[in-house]
Amino acid sequence: MGFPKYSGLAELLKHDAEALRFFEDLPIEVRERIAPKGKRIDSLEKLKDFAEALSGEKP
Repeated sequence: MGFPKYSGLAELLKHDAEALRFFEDLPIEVRERIAPKGKRIDSLEKLKDFAEALSGEKP
């Protein structure tokens, strides 16, 4: 099953409550490192992939 695609992180967080909860639960350092890459994050799956890569562990 795929995740819906959005135009970037801002739209994803605005329209996907699960993605917003996931993002808000991340450590602030990880959120700050993800934000500049927002245009490349168009789904919850990509958000989770970026978070995992930046935190070095599965969130």
